[in-house]
Amino acid sequence: MSEASKNVDQGLTLPYGPTKGMMQALQLMRKSTPAKVDGSFLRLNKIAPGNEYKVIGALRFLGIIDEDGKPTDNSRLLKTKGAPFTSALQDIIRTAYKDLFHRFDGSKYSHDDIYNHFVTEHYLGTEMAAKTTRFFIQLCQLAEIDLGFNGNEKPSNGSIKSPNGSRKQDLGHGQIQTVMPNQFPLILALTPEMAAMDTDQLAQFFKKLKTALAKANED
Repeated sequence: MSEASKNVDQGLTLPYGPTKGMMQALQLMRKSTPAKVDGSFLRLNKIAPGNEYKVIGALRFLGIIDEDGKPTDNSRLLKTKGAPFTSALQDIIRTAYKDLFHRFDGSKYSHDDIYNHFVTEHYLGTEMAAKTTRFFIQLCQLAEIDLGFNGNEKPSNGSIKSPNGSRKQDLGHGQIQTVMPNQFPLILALTPEMAAMDTDQLAQFFKKLKTALAKANED
């Protein structure tokens, strides 16, 4: 891994492990005070099997444990509730990711802004940058840090996410691909017959299609 992918001031690698496991470890540290956080402790609590070292790295990066795995003052602050907890977590995040916050200096972020920062400033690859971005956003959501978007913005791959979780993408040549959650892609061709339908007929058609897809999903 490139040295540029490390926090310059702390000499620690940006968290890029499984987001679920890292968030679980954070919640675990709110409830317990182990003498040392290591692979054995995480395995005992069934957190991120096989990726324990990444979770430990994340806790070190946030200053929740020291280089020996011992809980720090930050760990004790996380055991507070309400506004003190939110304030403490905000300080932890802003300190750990201070280069990112300094870059935007109070302006609104987008998902791509954050991702691009990790790619251009820390030289992360696409997969690692995506994981690092995902964890950072969830941390900020937990700490009630307003990034200027809610995490459900339009993806930058040209697809449009619908409120029901489906994605539609223009394939060209009068075709639209619709991907419903947990289903195979459905490709609709814009035929002359469909083009001749009025809005009421199209609405009825798509209503029937939606009902059929829902029934197929149940089966």
